[in-house]
Order: sequence, then structure tokens, then C-alpha cells
Amino acid sequence: MIREAFIFLFTPTSAIAKKYGFLYQSIALQARYHRCKKAWLPHLKNCQDLFLATVKALPRKKSVVILGSAHLHEIPMHLLEKNFESITLVDVIHPIRHHLLAKRTSRVKLITQDLSGSLASLENLQSLEDLYELKDKLAQETLFNFDADLIVSGNLLSQLALLPIEAIEKKIKRALTLEEKDVLCTGFAEIHLKNLSACKGTKLIYADREVTYRDPKGDEIYKGHYPVNFSGYEKVKEWSWLLAPLKEASKDYSIEMKIEAYKSVEPS
Repeated sequence: MIREAFIFLFTPTSAIAKKYGFLYQSIALQARYHRCKKAWLPHLKNCQDLFLATVKALPRKKSVVILGSAHLHEIPMHLLEKNFESITLVDVIHPIRHHLLAKRTSRVKLITQDLSGSLASLENLQSLEDLYELKDKLAQETLFNFDADLIVSGNLLSQLALLPIEAIEKKIKRALTLEEKDVLCTGFAEIHLKNLSACKGTKLIYADREVTYRDPKGDEIYKGHYPVNFSGYEKVKEWSWLLAPLKEASKDYSIEMKIEAYKSVEPS
């Protein structure tokens, strides 16, 4: 607890990002990683193997951008440093160690950005309809535009809507249904993919396409789908990721993700 309190106090972040839980979620993600590392290892190996295979095929290996870099669980810093001269990490919260590294070397650049595009508007949301309207508005905007030899989007697609969903649940004082959440998660994922597709460079995406909740006996309780259109990409692999074993998120269920990896096929 002392360590987490220190991180909460000294991690650079904005007041609004802290208010709406981005910093808390960053700390919680790292804690979950340490608790669930054994269960996550197959997923992490798949991510790293695909990253290295993609890098090997690149015509040029000067620059890389990691969208939703967080703690770099999927692609550790040593693999980025080994393969690229310029490393850009993009997320709303960067761990203290990444801030320190960026100060030590010009090879690493941190961009602090909410890739969902929703953070600045959360204060004004009063209803679920407001959140739907915000989603539709963001779909018409350019949220980011990068140019690099490789751009990686790592397990972001279904996550982008989660904090806006939590914010609106507090405002309307009820939990959204799983179906309502799926609609919003899919919408924000489509916005992200639209912006990513407009970036220049080879793109590699780790995308969570389904989420399955299972009871203590292993029977399926609920399965959610994120039917995003990956036109312009080829699927290179899929696998299951045990995100939260039983008793990690709840004593009543475990959470399993279906991950699909895509690579851009358009000329870069």
C-alpha cells in the first residue's frame, strides 16, 4: 500500500485524469499484472513474437509508436530499444520509470494523450444519451495522426470506452447493461481504428474481439462481441487471454478475452 500511495502521489498526471480514475487504473493494471503474470505469459509471448516477426519484415526500422503504451507489458522496453532508434509512447498516464527514462535519453519520447478523445468532455456528460452523442462527435474528428516505421495499438480497442462508461454510471447512478457497454466499446474501437488507419506506417494491432465471463465451474455466463470492421488489415493470429482468473475480478466469475492480431496490408 505504501508503494502504491507513493506512485499515486508522484506519477505526473493532470487533475482531471486523476479525478476520473486514469491514474488509479494504471496502478491497478500493474498490480494485476504481478498477481496474474503466470496466467498472462502465453498472451505476452504471442504479442512479443508477433512484434518481432513484424519488425523483421519492415523495410526500415528507425521509428516506432506504441499507442496505449501503459506499462509496456506486451512489448517490453528492451525490445523497443534493441530494434528502433526512436521510440514514442502514447498514453494518458506514463509510469514514473518511463518519465525517468525519457529524461535520460532522447531516443524515448512520451506523449500524454487520452486516445479515446473523451477525457476533456467527461465533466459535461449528464446522461447516457450524452455519451452516445460524444461518441458520434468524436467519430467525425481526427484524434491522432502519427508517421512512423511501425505503429502498434496494444489491446486498446475495448478499453477506450471503459472510463467514460464509469463516469456516466456515476452520473446516472446505475450500472450500464453489458449490451450497452458492448455498443459503446465497439463505437470507440471503430473511432480508434479509423484514426489508426489514417496514420502513415506499418500498423500492428492486438485487438480484444470478444470477452467471456465464466462461472466457478467454467460455464459461460456472458459473451460480449466487438464487431469492428478491419478492412485494410489481415488477421495474422488469434488466441485466448485469461485476463482475470477466478477470484481476481470476482469470486463469481473469471474473464477471458479472445485476442486477434492484425497487420496493415496497404502500402506504407
